[in-house]
Amino acid sequence: MSRREAIKAAVLEMIEEVVGEDRDGGPLPEIKDTDLLVDHLGLRSLHLARITAMLEVELDLDPFGELVPITSIRTVDDLYRAYDIAAEGGTSADFAPAPADAPTAADMAAGRTAAQRVRALRSRARGQA
Repeated sequence: MSRREAIKAAVLEMIEEVVGEDRDGGPLPEIKDTDLLVDHLGLRSLHLARITAMLEVELDLDPFGELVPITSIRTVDDLYRAYDIAAEGGTSADFAPAPADAPTAADMAAGRTAAQRVRALRSRARGQA
């Protein structure tokens, strides 16, 4: 197994473990690279801290010390890439997170653009939705 495959497997295993703890024995959803950690998987900051701590022990890597701001991690793929960059000896310039206003999978399925999503969120915040 290559280093990249080992990183991907470890990240997925840790996410599944933490997501599974909150499922009360129910089936785990299929976890995809594009899943948003908060919006799709329901993770909170404490979950992410736990996942990154377990991955630091498992992989002996800490991409969040200087390479990647933890606040830029939004998707499962962002986690893969952060650890991959750390393993390859990359720099912070090598990491570009998913844009904050990028449409979610649900938006794309409904044919909504990022601008439409922002307008809908603003309307909901004002109580107009």
